[in-house]
Amino acid sequence: MPPFAPHSTSPTPGQMLSLALAANAALRGETANTGTASLAAGSDGLTILDQRCRAGRLALLIPLNEDAAGLAWHLETMTQGSMTFAFASAPSAEAKFGYVIVGGDAAAPRNAAAVAQSHAS
Repeated sequence: MPPFAPHSTSPTPGQMLSLALAANAALRGETANTGTASLAAGSDGLTILDQRCRAGRLALLIPLNEDAAGLAWHLETMTQGSMTFAFASAPSAEAKFGYVIVGGDAAAPRNAAAVAQSHAS
């Protein structure tokens, strides 16, 4: 995915090109918001360090092996630079996962109702 286009009050042709390349890459699914992690045998918690983590974002775990597919989990915390998943039970062998981080700025409104409330105050 192309690098972020810098913010500017008067866009240049280069910035417009960067924006178009980034938008097209995102539409193709090239969003660079994925990774992999492993839960050790006998462990019931997994902390992933990733600079893209921050409050207000969500993460999905995708089981990549049979040991991971049999587990139940939830996202326990998402903070600046890390996320932690809690598991209902510990695997008997290493469980491998892929993950996806989604979402935007925690301070940004998420829907029309939030926008209406923020302007009504």
